[in-house]
Amino acid sequence: MISGSGQRRPDGTPVAGVDVGGGGCRVRVAWPGGSAEGAGEGVRVRGAGIDVDEVAAAVAAVLGRLRAQGAPAPGAVGLGMTGLLTLADRPGGLHAALRERLGVARTVVAPDAVTALVGALGGLVPGAVVAAGTGAIALGTDGRGAWRRVDGWGHLLGDDGAGSWVGQAGLRAAFRAHDGRPRGSARLLELARARYGAPEDLPRALYPAPDRAARLAAFAPDVALAAREGDPVAAAVWRGAGERLAEALLAAVPPGVPDPALSRTGGLFAAGGLLLEPLAAALAAAGAPPLRAPRGGPLDGAVLLARDGAEAGPAA
Repeated sequence: MISGSGQRRPDGTPVAGVDVGGGGCRVRVAWPGGSAEGAGEGVRVRGAGIDVDEVAAAVAAVLGRLRAQGAPAPGAVGLGMTGLLTLADRPGGLHAALRERLGVARTVVAPDAVTALVGALGGLVPGAVVAAGTGAIALGTDGRGAWRRVDGWGHLLGDDGAGSWVGQAGLRAAFRAHDGRPRGSARLLELARARYGAPEDLPRALYPAPDRAARLAAFAPDVALAAREGDPVAAAVWRGAGERLAEALLAAVPPGVPDPALSRTGGLFAAGGLLLEPLAAALAAAGAPPLRAPRGGPLDGAVLLARDGAEAGPAA
């Protein structure tokens, strides 16, 4: 889940944290008394997958700009990347590519779910984090090398409680109202018309779309609006999302962790109490510890991995 390479650096060495996703890469250089941030190109999936040399080049470009602005050269880099385990052409080769491009002595590479966990919990401590945006995934660790991943299977097979799930549930309720079936919502139908146009045209536009999950998730804010207006069907959708995310979070805790730290991250939690309240209620009903507010995000987690290093594990 996490792989490290190179020699450990002494405390006080400038480090760089990197968060690489489809929308871009973010880089933070941190040193005693200061930090600097920059952004660059994200991952691009080609026929052979994600080219790790391209990733390293994008990181090097951002670091070059930061150094030109006065940031020191990092001696260690921690990187979290989407698709590392499933789409990268040579996951283990990312260490060599980074060292060659950056001249660093220590690299720590992990999936972005790991940096999200480390950032939210403030370190590699026993517990679990659920990340919810367009998709949803939960990740847990005992802090000693055992990891559990739950969901993250995409909107057709999983991502229960994610933005795509909320949007799809809201649209299903809208179409039930359109048909005159029970458990429909006239308000959601009205909002669906405003966003997508005539219901009869939506299947043709949605089903072949390569970004279908994102289009479904785009309706989640409308479902939130309807719930805040008092629509009971929309409120039930958010309640179901919170319960499903709680299930994933609890399932991600490895066996034998007696008092796990539990937290969350991701853009869907901008819904606030609509999502957090049923999530907290489901955890309480299961006798689990209360949900902690995240201490940081994935970029913070990448910086922590770079600063503290990680025990060598299976190659990423």
